[in-house]
Amino acid sequence: MVFLLGGCELRDPEPPSEGSSAFKPPVTAEIVLDNFKSAVIDHNVDNYLRCFIDTSASTRKFSFSASGDFQGIFANWGKEEERRYFENLGPPAQSVPVLEFSDLREQNRTSISTEYTANYLLFYPHEKSGVAKQVRGYIHLYLTLDNQQRWAIYQWDDRKTVTDSTWSYLKYHVY
Repeated sequence: MVFLLGGCELRDPEPPSEGSSAFKPPVTAEIVLDNFKSAVIDHNVDNYLRCFIDTSASTRKFSFSASGDFQGIFANWGKEEERRYFENLGPPAQSVPVLEFSDLREQNRTSISTEYTANYLLFYPHEKSGVAKQVRGYIHLYLTLDNQQRWAIYQWDDRKTVTDSTWSYLKYHVY
């Protein structure tokens, strides 16, 4: 045994990779909202996508319904398009993103599904020229429990509340 260990040298541990964030197992619907917010703020693509329903663990498929100006453009928007948009958004530049929900409400809760509605404000300091860095609107998230007892978002409706740009606007211009 001494012979085997004699040639081994211990090395310093590597620092954690950038963009990692604490993804909590989504055993409650509330945890999904926390994971969603932290994934956006940390620009963690993997954790962002983990917030959406996995078709291998459910019969449901993720869908996104855009705000009025963009409804037709997002007709077949799914999880792969969500991934591409979020990757294209890129890591934040110069400052930390902000995602705030106000008037957050839960409704229509059952043992296997629930819905959340809220007004949102997203400030994301991306480097895309001519594209708003701050968007706001009304979000309606539909969550369900998959067959592995994990909560996930299966539908996301985005609505305009004021004259500002919505999340749909950001997705359209970054995708």
